[in-house]
Amino acid sequence: MATEAAGTRATLLLVEDDQDLALAVKSILEQEGHAVEIAGSLAEARATLDDHLPEIVLMDLGLPDGSGLDLLDEIRATDEVLGVIMLTGSSNPELVVECMKRGADHFLPKPVHRLLIVETVARVIREVEHRRHIEVYRTRVTSRHLDAGTPLVGVIGSSEVMERVRCQIVQVATTGASVVLLGESGTGKGMMARHIHRLSARASGPFVDVNCAAIQAQLVESEIFGHEKGAFTGAIDRKPGLLEVAHGGTLFLDEVADLEPGAQAKLLKAVEERVFRRVGGVRTLTVDVRLLAATHRDLTARVADGTFRRDLFYRLNVFPIQLPPLRERPGDVAELADHFIRALNPTLGCAVTGMNEQAREVLARYAWPGNVRELHNVVERGMILAREGPLDLEHLPRNMLNGRGTTDILRSLADVEREHIQQVLQATGHNLKRSASVLGISRSTLYSKLDRYGLRE
Repeated sequence: MATEAAGTRATLLLVEDDQDLALAVKSILEQEGHAVEIAGSLAEARATLDDHLPEIVLMDLGLPDGSGLDLLDEIRATDEVLGVIMLTGSSNPELVVECMKRGADHFLPKPVHRLLIVETVARVIREVEHRRHIEVYRTRVTSRHLDAGTPLVGVIGSSEVMERVRCQIVQVATTGASVVLLGESGTGKGMMARHIHRLSARASGPFVDVNCAAIQAQLVESEIFGHEKGAFTGAIDRKPGLLEVAHGGTLFLDEVADLEPGAQAKLLKAVEERVFRRVGGVRTLTVDVRLLAATHRDLTARVADGTFRRDLFYRLNVFPIQLPPLRERPGDVAELADHFIRALNPTLGCAVTGMNEQAREVLARYAWPGNVRELHNVVERGMILAREGPLDLEHLPRNMLNGRGTTDILRSLADVEREHIQQVLQATGHNLKRSASVLGISRSTLYSKLDRYGLRE
C-alpha cells in the first residue's frame, strides 16, 4: 500500500480446538496484517474450506473429531497450491517426517513462539505464491485451447450454456473489469470468481472472499475497511479490513445485494478513488483491488426499490455473467456426478465406479433446487452408503425417485419437515441465520430441530 509499509498479507484458516491458543495465534497474525478465521474441529474446517479459499491453513494434529493428517490428505487430493502448516505438542521426529511426506509445508511445535510463527507464515506465503504462478501458467495454457474443445479446469459441463460461460470467463479474466456473477444458490458462483482471479494478471495476489450476508450489520464497515484501536467498544487493537488485505489482488463480494447501505457508499468511493479510511481513522490509505461480486437476488429490483445504490450497481455491473441452474442443463448432471465420484473416492476411502443407468436417469429428471451443491451432497451420501461398485437407486434419497424433488404422500410430518430443513440448509449454503429466517423460526428452534433430526454438521 502507498501510505503504509507492510509485508505480503494473506488469508489464513487456523484449525485449533484450544480456544486460548487459537485467539493468541490469531492476535499475533492479525497484528502482522493477515486475516484469520478460526475452526475448532475438522468438521468446522471442512465447512469453512467449502465456502472460502484461504491461502494458508494452520492446523493442529490432534482435534476433537479426528487427526489433522486426515484433513491434510483431503486438501492435497484437490489442491496443490494451498499452504499447510501443522501444529503439535509432540516432539516425535517420525511424526514430522510423516507430515512432510503427506504434503505439509512446515511443522511448528507448541507452545508457539511469536517470531517463529510470523517467520514461518511469511515463508509459506512466498512458497504459495511460487506454486500459484505455476498453476496460473497451466490454467492459462488450458484456456487457450477452449476452441479445440478442452474444458476450463474445474468448470464441468459440456452443455451449450456452460460453453458460453467458459468463454465469458476467459474473455473477461485478463481485462481487470468488474464482474457480477448472477445465479441461484449453489450454482458455483464462488468457484467461478476464483477461476477469474486465477486467470487474471492479479493471480499472484490475494483472493479475499467476503460473504456480505454473513456479517452482522454493525460490523460490516469494520470487517471490510478495518478499524483503529479505540474506534468503538471492543476495538482493543488496530485491525486491517478485508479490502486492505486484498491489496494487489481480488476482492470477491459474495451476496453483494445484502451489503449495508452505509458500506455501499464507502465501498463505491474506495473502488473509484482507490482510497479509504479505517473506522475511527484519520489517515487515508491507498488500495488497488479488482472487484468481483455475486448474488442470487435480482440486483435491478434492489436498485429500483432503493435498497442498492444505483451508482454502485453500474460500477459493479460492467460484465455480468449469468450462471444457469442445474435443472436447465440436465445433460451436465451425469458429467458432474462422475467428476464428484472421482474426486471423493480418495477422500472417503471408497471405490465407487460410477452410476448405473437407472440412477443416471433419476438424477437427470430431478429438479435440483440446491443446484450443483445439492448434487455434490447427494453423490457424497450415496458413496458413503455404497462404498464400492456403481451407485444404484437404493443409494439415492427417497424424495428423488419420482424425479420432481417432491416427497411421497405416505410419509410422516417429521420426515417431510426433516427433508425440507435439509433443502433449505443446502440452498443457503448451511447459513443457519438465513435458514432460520427462510423457515420462519428462531435460531434456537432450528438448533433443536437439527439435533432432533441428526442434521448437525
